[in-house]
Amino acid sequence: MVMKPQSSASLCIALTGGIACGKSTVAEIWRREGACILDTDELAHQLIEPGGEYVESVLREFGAHLRTPQGGVDRQQLGAQVFADPAARARLNALLHPPIKARVRAWCESVCQQHLKGVCVIPLLFEAGMDGEWDAVVCVAATLETMRARLTARGLKPAEADARIASQMPIAEKKARATHIIENDGTLAELTAKSLALWKNLVEKGN
Repeated sequence: MVMKPQSSASLCIALTGGIACGKSTVAEIWRREGACILDTDELAHQLIEPGGEYVESVLREFGAHLRTPQGGVDRQQLGAQVFADPAARARLNALLHPPIKARVRAWCESVCQQHLKGVCVIPLLFEAGMDGEWDAVVCVAATLETMRARLTARGLKPAEADARIASQMPIAEKKARATHIIENDGTLAELTAKSLALWKNLVEKGN
């Protein structure tokens, strides 16, 4: 994604993993340790919220019925459309991934220039071809049973949960391509301990 200057004391870490595996929780733990966090899901939301640069493009592609009263895109309805249709999901990714990649690249360059410790949360890191020049790629993982249970606890029907899981690269493949793995099938305390230990290791190696 971005080549880190060899003399820099900065860190640019990609944080990925399966859906409902705890990526946001790990990012928040690391934020409290001083990490600068960028979340690509938040970038995507900004692109299609009221006033977003890609509202009209998405509405033209997927239908004016998705326009909210505030002038943005109804993310819940859009999600229902694209998760049920791989071709539609591919069209949405083709629209939104290029501007997201550009913003991530600019952020990485800024992190390096300012000698910061940066963590970019990218759920579709491998699927989007964004697994380039990172100092580390961390995958937060859980079993399929755990992911399914967490998604249904959020209100999704079992079939909807399975569709969300199936829409992403298998977690085993993500783990195989990562440089570090955090398994998250236990308690928050266990996840916190694992996250803090890995952060300490990454920072020490980065320095």
